Amino acid sequence: MIHAVRCNHASFKTVEFRPGFNVVLADRTEESGRRDSRNGLGKSTLIEIIHFCLGGTIPTAKGLGSRNIRGWAFSLELTLANQIITVTRNTDDRSQVVIDGDTANWPIQLSVPNFWKC
Repeated sequence: MIHAVRCNHASFKTVEFRPGFNVVLADRTEESGRRDSRNGLGKSTLIEIIHFCLGGTIPTAKGLGSRNIRGWAFSLELTLANQIITVTRNTDDRSQVVIDGDTANWPIQLSVPNFWKC
C-alpha cells in the first residue's frame, strides 16, 4: 500500500493515502463553468512521480525531466513485504533509488544496502 508521496521542496504538497479505496480528483469550485478544465492540476504528475520512484524512466525534456525541477527528490512511503519503507529518487541522479527501511525479509536482497541501481 502507498502511504504518502513527498518531495524535498516546500512548494510540493504531500499526498497522503489512507487504507481502502483512494481517488485522486481535481477540485472544481462553484464558479467553475462547463469549459473550465481540470487539466494541469497534477493528477498525471502524481502517477509519473510514483512510476519514477519505483525505477521507471521519465522523458528528458518535460514533466519530471524538466530543468525546472533539478535537485528535486521525490519519496514514496509504502508497505512492502509487511514493512513500511521509503524509496527516494532524485531528478539529478536518476540512476539510483535510495531505500530506507527494513529489507531483511525481502526474497531478493539488494547488492548494496539501501541502494537499487536503475
